[in-house]
Amino acid sequence: MDKIPLNAVIARVLRESNSLLLALFENTVIGVYLFNSDHFIYVNQRFAEMHGYTQDEIIAREPWRVVAPDDRQLVQREIDLRIQSKVKVSSHYGFHSIRKDGALFECEVYGAATQFAEQSAIIGLMLDVSARHTTERAVTDQLNLIEKLVDTIPNPVYYKNEHDLYLGCNTAFEQLIGHKREELIGHTPHNFYPKDLANSYVDADKSLLKQRGKQIYEATITYATDGTRHDVVFYKATFDKVDGSLGGLIGVILDITDRKRMEETVKREAYDDALTGLPNRRSCFARLNDELKRAQRNRCKLALLFIDLDHFKEVNDTFGHDLGDQLLIQASQRISSILRASDAAFRQGGDEFIVFLPDLTDSVAAGYTAQKIIAELSSPFDLNGQRAYVTASIGIAFYPDDSSQIETLVSYADHAMYAAKAMGRKCFCYFESTMQTHALHRLDLVNDLRQAVIEKQFEMYYQPIVDMTNGHTVKAEALVRWNHPEHGMVSPSEFLPIAEEIGIVGNIGNWAFHQAMNVAHQWQLRREEKDKAQEPIQIGVNLWPHQFIDDTYSDWVDYLRQLGLPPHTLVVGITEGLLLGVQPAVIDALFSFHTAGVQIGLHNFGAGNSAISYLRKYDIDYLKIDRSYICDLAATPKNRVIVDLMITMAHKLGMKAIAEGVETEEQRDLLCQAGCDYAQGDLFAKPMSLADFQCYVGI
Repeated sequence: MDKIPLNAVIARVLRESNSLLLALFENTVIGVYLFNSDHFIYVNQRFAEMHGYTQDEIIAREPWRVVAPDDRQLVQREIDLRIQSKVKVSSHYGFHSIRKDGALFECEVYGAATQFAEQSAIIGLMLDVSARHTTERAVTDQLNLIEKLVDTIPNPVYYKNEHDLYLGCNTAFEQLIGHKREELIGHTPHNFYPKDLANSYVDADKSLLKQRGKQIYEATITYATDGTRHDVVFYKATFDKVDGSLGGLIGVILDITDRKRMEETVKREAYDDALTGLPNRRSCFARLNDELKRAQRNRCKLALLFIDLDHFKEVNDTFGHDLGDQLLIQASQRISSILRASDAAFRQGGDEFIVFLPDLTDSVAAGYTAQKIIAELSSPFDLNGQRAYVTASIGIAFYPDDSSQIETLVSYADHAMYAAKAMGRKCFCYFESTMQTHALHRLDLVNDLRQAVIEKQFEMYYQPIVDMTNGHTVKAEALVRWNHPEHGMVSPSEFLPIAEEIGIVGNIGNWAFHQAMNVAHQWQLRREEKDKAQEPIQIGVNLWPHQFIDDTYSDWVDYLRQLGLPPHTLVVGITEGLLLGVQPAVIDALFSFHTAGVQIGLHNFGAGNSAISYLRKYDIDYLKIDRSYICDLAATPKNRVIVDLMITMAHKLGMKAIAEGVETEEQRDLLCQAGCDYAQGDLFAKPMSLADFQCYVGI
């Protein structure tokens, strides 16, 4: 179709103007009006309906009468400007119009100055925009609500257009990047972030804008406030425009730094020992699983060392748990210092550690490492200025020689460790198949021992202690014996360490005290019946370190009073290690015994780490020289010198000396020459039942 010139179109419109103008007047959507300075000349049907009038009612009325009072000044000014030809351009403005019933509605007018009947006039269109404005206000209110809502979100929120340019953000995002949103709009991340971070953000955004949908990923961002980098999660989604085309994306940033730290903490707690910082048992088994697979691939040997600290329980009971923990920390550090970079140390629990040594060609290297660990752990530990001593027993098992299973390998090393303890401690032992039998026996012993406490399967034996000046029995050491219902008498050296380890030695020790004092009471009654002048036999009862913790000795003095026994009837025997420290529980116990008149005997003196410096701090009545010095007394001149010094020191400190383990007359004679006060041992009598002891001393 040929294009018609504009002038021709206008000419044709002018020719058809009557019909066109009539059609405009008759439309039912837009109000049409014509007025001069005084009154309406014409309004169409729609205009009249808007105001609740008929056309006849409104024609000839003043224009201001359909204007709300508050807006009349505005409308009159616009009319005057055009009626008086001061403004040539068309007008477009809005105001509140008033209906016949007085109701107001919002409208917009489009007016133009013209001439009618040779007078200035205004012809125009009026639209009722009440519904539109109501909708717009509702939308605006919603937008304000959303803006406030987004701004109160503590997490950074931002939105971009389809070209990845910022459209806006909330306050949290402003704080994140250190810029106001006005500075942000129209820019890209490259204007605000380091290049490496900006590139990663832009690449992720472009990928999302290309594919549309949602995007969630973790990243690192830099806070402008302090320059710190934080771990975050980006939650992003695209949005569309009204026409369905891509509008852009909105993103929410969740700071997960604290969560990450918590996860790391949980992981450390799950796989690391909180006290020593070493990997724990769970971590050990996971790592060992990997190491065994690697050893299998490389066809090499791996050694697993099971380490147990000897005498740690005594240190823990004596010095307290806080210092015991310090010792464990130092022990873990000493063990780690011995190992190669490829080796690994773990805390199994309590005072037990596991070490494995990968890539071994023979078993000698494992033994060499075990010996170094033992030597390192044998040095004194400084616990807040106090010295403590432990040693180590180590069991060693090998992959693949002993087993290829993790649990079995650990179990075998554990068996070997107990074998090392049975050999005297402070040594290591390789696993042997016979150890399984010993381990099962030990497990049976533990179970039977617990039952023995319940069923009171123990018996009391007494070993005489003689006065070296006349050979008379003046004292007795009360000793616990276990008469197993199936196996008969079980050696104290076998069951007492186990009882201490499983925490029932206090129950056994307390039972032994009551049994011994009941016997002393019987002897007192017999002595009163026969010969009141006869000196009572003093009974020594051992107090185990664990009893200072569980307080199973607290009623001993009261029980003596209840039985009517003089306090010197009892001698409480303690080990030398209890004096290596100033522990409130030990101090209080020894002080209460001394105040009550109960005497204290220090057993096995010289066998462990010297407590000489502590002797002056406590009221000790008897110094009991360890049998290791007595057995070689005749053959070893140095031992004689040491024993002489011990006896002299005891006397200088106001104590009596007792020698234990005397087996020969030569030993007895040498002790007499040295001035030893008392002695016990097989030379005089072995430990015996109550009936035999009473016959022996004639009670």
